[in-house]
Amino acid sequence: MLTNLVKSNRGSTLIEFAIIAPVLVLMLLGGLEIGHTIYVRSALVGSLQKAARDISLESASSSTQMNAINATVATAVHQIMPSAKVELVAKSYHDYSNAASPAEEYNDADHDGRCDHGEAFVDSNRNGSWDQDGSVSGRGSARDVVLLVATASYSRLGLTSLLAGSPQTVLTAKTLIRNQPNDQQAEPPTGTCP
Repeated sequence: MLTNLVKSNRGSTLIEFAIIAPVLVLMLLGGLEIGHTIYVRSALVGSLQKAARDISLESASSSTQMNAINATVATAVHQIMPSAKVELVAKSYHDYSNAASPAEEYNDADHDGRCDHGEAFVDSNRNGSWDQDGSVSGRGSARDVVLLVATASYSRLGLTSLLAGSPQTVLTAKTLIRNQPNDQQAEPPTGTCP
């Protein structure tokens, strides 16, 4: 009778399924999480691109219009993930080269890599001092280049939040756009470093 028990295959399928099932469930949940994240990111990027086009218009200079544009980005994400926290930050630069290298330009006469000893600099943000980031908060004015950064953060779905890693998903999207040339762009003043 012991030899019959050793040769029996009954129940082996159940044991094999018990070994494979957790792997299959994790793969299924992981696939759903990845698909959902891609979907939320797509909504975030699409709404950010529309927001950038809207911000570049002259009519977007009012705070009421800016709040409406921020709300449209949040609404697009909330339609998919209602609990998401959505933030939209706008910073404006004089031109694309300032957006690529945000430190205010200066003449490094003594070649020490610092703006000091009365060296001249371009005061892009018009605050009277040299800055590592010469941007101005908000959409700026005519012909300025606006960097929009949208961030959406939300708790991961279901059981995937129990897996290793952060329980939060944070998605970030960025875009650059130049404001309409509805007026002449003022040249930034120059200053001297202390």
